[in-house]
Amino acid sequence: RDFKFYVHHHLLPEDVPTVESISECIETWGYNSERYAYPTREEFLETFCDWSETICNPKNHTRGSQYSTARLNNNMDAVIARLFLSYGGDLRTFNITEATIKVVPFPQISDGRCVMAKKGPRQVAINQQETKKLLSDRLKIFVDDNQMHLHDHLFLFMSDQSLTVDRLPSYHPGQLVVPYVNTNAEYQPDKLISNMNPVELDRFFSEKRYALAAVFAAKISGNGYARKEFAEKADSYFGNGTLLHNNGTLAGMPVEIIVIQERRKMVGEAHTMQLYRESMFCPSFRGDTPDQKRFFDAILSGCIPVVMAHYWNDDDKNKTSYFAPAKNAALSNVYPWAKGSFGQKYPNMGIDYSELVIEINEKDCGLDCLPTTLERWLKDPTALREKQKQLAKFARLFSFGMKDNAFQYVDAMAALLVRTRHYVLHEAPL
Repeated sequence: RDFKFYVHHHLLPEDVPTVESISECIETWGYNSERYAYPTREEFLETFCDWSETICNPKNHTRGSQYSTARLNNNMDAVIARLFLSYGGDLRTFNITEATIKVVPFPQISDGRCVMAKKGPRQVAINQQETKKLLSDRLKIFVDDNQMHLHDHLFLFMSDQSLTVDRLPSYHPGQLVVPYVNTNAEYQPDKLISNMNPVELDRFFSEKRYALAAVFAAKISGNGYARKEFAEKADSYFGNGTLLHNNGTLAGMPVEIIVIQERRKMVGEAHTMQLYRESMFCPSFRGDTPDQKRFFDAILSGCIPVVMAHYWNDDDKNKTSYFAPAKNAALSNVYPWAKGSFGQKYPNMGIDYSELVIEINEKDCGLDCLPTTLERWLKDPTALREKQKQLAKFARLFSFGMKDNAFQYVDAMAALLVRTRHYVLHEAPL
């Protein structure tokens, strides 16, 4: 069967926010010269808003904490909705009768930010419940009138629907996991595009200055034992003064570790991403949720993530977690395009994440294995370069576009369309 998608842009009821209205809402609320010391709207947007969307939150953003607060990804559904709306390739149809899937471009997460800005946090849940009912009622009438089905509709970050794009771990087949939206140019893998001159790619990896770079908060709301232990043992792993004087080394190369102490405030995103680009390895320890933005930032920067791996089935790499020894946190449930996430009939389809990272077996010597493991890799430049090339091969599948063009390369949007097509043709109920 041919796969075509249709975007329900004109189907949304008037009271259901669109990408355009949400963007306008945030801009209107955000720019206030009396409340924020920005004399012009342009300066406000340059400081607080990302390149592809004007969804921003001045209350939580400062010049010194952009990287940290960006992990919340409050605008990701608006970005993806706009990409669906602007797509002009062969997979889109403007004739709904030709469509295999109908996309509902309602960005409810971004809508929540707008509601919170105008009415306060207590009103968000109430407002979203009302909006979703409006949308549901309108869709039900439409599908009944046209003899269609709701399971033919793709929603954005609405886990209660049978087919939805989501960032949360997948708990049912129609929950299609995507990477964090990286809307700032600092997050894009321009150095790693696979059609880059191999000589330039080799030079990029050869010019890395640091053996390891880590920027993290040791104290989190979830289980932060690995973060805390790593911070406490940094001097014993890399030499006295590693944290205080930044003079740690690994296999003769410098190590840079920044532990965030207060409210997760940290150096700006540009500095952090540049540090990742200049480093061989980037530890990505367990965070509050199974997926971590830092993990994807490291890949996009050409820095090999170092993870604590939990195994409960040695014969099946898909039964591995970088979060906890729990099946619902398995790679195939948590990470986008992962091997094992394409249905039971295709267990070997997808990305084998073990080829992109350095896994430290949590059951062996745990975190204490990290220094010696990384030293072995640094002393085997051939194997290390092959691992780096494998990372570069897949990096752009985690970026929604390059600069202001989301359709110039095969990227996360292309991967999402492939993933949706596969679900429709091979996994969806008949």
